[in-house]
Amino acid sequence: MLTALGRGIDALVTAFSPAWGLRRRLYRERSATYAAAQTHRLTGDWAPVDSTVNDIIRASNALIRPRIRQLVRDFPYFARAVDAAVDFTVGPGITYQARVRDSSGGALDRALNQRIEDAFHFWADEADAAKKLHYYEIMQLAKRQDMECGEFILVTTDLYDRGRYLPFALQIYEPDWLTTANDTVSVTDAANAVDQGIEYRTATGEVVAYHFTDPDGWGKSVRIPAKRVIHGFRALRPGQLRGVSPLVAAVLMAHDMHDYIDAEIDAAKMAAKRLAVVTSDDPYARQAGLAETDADTGAKIEEMENAIIEYLRPGEDITIATNPRPGDNFGNTVRFLVNMLSVVSGIPYEILSADYRGLNYSTSRTARNDFAVQLRGVAARHVRHFGMPTLNGFLGAAVTYGRLDLPNYFVNPSFYARASWQPPGMESIDPLRETKARISEVTALLRSPQEIIRARGGDPERVLQEIADFKAWADDQGLDFQALIDSVGTGVKNNPAAVAQQRTGRNLKVIRRETQ
Repeated sequence: MLTALGRGIDALVTAFSPAWGLRRRLYRERSATYAAAQTHRLTGDWAPVDSTVNDIIRASNALIRPRIRQLVRDFPYFARAVDAAVDFTVGPGITYQARVRDSSGGALDRALNQRIEDAFHFWADEADAAKKLHYYEIMQLAKRQDMECGEFILVTTDLYDRGRYLPFALQIYEPDWLTTANDTVSVTDAANAVDQGIEYRTATGEVVAYHFTDPDGWGKSVRIPAKRVIHGFRALRPGQLRGVSPLVAAVLMAHDMHDYIDAEIDAAKMAAKRLAVVTSDDPYARQAGLAETDADTGAKIEEMENAIIEYLRPGEDITIATNPRPGDNFGNTVRFLVNMLSVVSGIPYEILSADYRGLNYSTSRTARNDFAVQLRGVAARHVRHFGMPTLNGFLGAAVTYGRLDLPNYFVNPSFYARASWQPPGMESIDPLRETKARISEVTALLRSPQEIIRARGGDPERVLQEIADFKAWADDQGLDFQALIDSVGTGVKNNPAAVAQQRTGRNLKVIRRETQ
């Protein structure tokens, strides 16, 4: 009622004074919106176009991708951002471990898991259709594509080659190969539409096929069903069909920063070439060519060579040039810009810049903890978009071609697809301090030993097996493994430097079991 009354008063005022009526409506609209939506003299020209996510990506990606690729090639900080993202997310590989349990759903079926892992590792050596890349190298390349292009595309294929363990193979495609030649996004009444090379059902958004331009076919397009394509990207808005690089917000800043650094370096180089300036009360002598000349070439002596003293003409004076470049603010400016790039890329400033000045344990640990939390989500998405689809394809092919005997696999494939994927993890900053804290957490039942081992990128099964192997080896050599550990005192255990000093200073005695 109050709103209707206000509009009625506005209409009445407008009838007598249109200017005052307009002012009342503007004031009412301003007071009824968020401050961010208000229009005044500072924001009057800020009217961004809010289009659909696919319209924005369609209009931008063709230029974003080559710009980012060039920055990765030419700009060190962009190259480091991509390398660090690949190293900390995938590293040598997000390793696969089978986790199939027995029919009752209780204990792990270790014998079956070992058979599945052996078959997987055998296939991983030849997973690439071109026989060039290992499975984990394809995983690394997919993550690199995800950083540079915002998406990665794998096409599965069957290669019936007698030399292959399985016909199932992977081909990684450039996102640029998706063609817009067959786009029909403007057709709204059709069952399927094609947008940016992706064919989807208009009713549900389900992707049914991908349209690629054959790189060697002079523009000829190829339609590949969606069941043969693995397309991974980070979805930012509902209905998004293509990905965009996470570095996109830093492209213009990085370009300007690149030019700024180059310009400052060029200015410093030019300033460094100006060694001295000659001043004279008799400029005519210089202009008339009366200055000292080289005996061989006849050129004026304008450069000062090593250990040579030049005698000046009467009235001439030399001022040694100073080189104030780069300026005092150059380092701080670059640091600020790199910090902005760190915010965009998600890579901590210290890792991105390799600048570890001023760090201590607390700040290093805080940065690592924040980075670790972020990496968990990034690695999990890579597992879901890359690891699980390729694993399901491998298991289906292994059962189909008799490499694995998995009863009722096609009835319940998820039973055999249970897996653990281990990201690379990070080493401790202060092993002694953090090890004590972890031991306390395990004792208080706040963490499991497996979680701690995985956080460092290790495999709990492998760690336990290696310890058992070492103990067995010590037994074979007649060494008392436990007695050797117990011989190190508590004070020495709390001081790793003392351990090293004890070992190098007096040579730890090997404790052997006494024969009965």
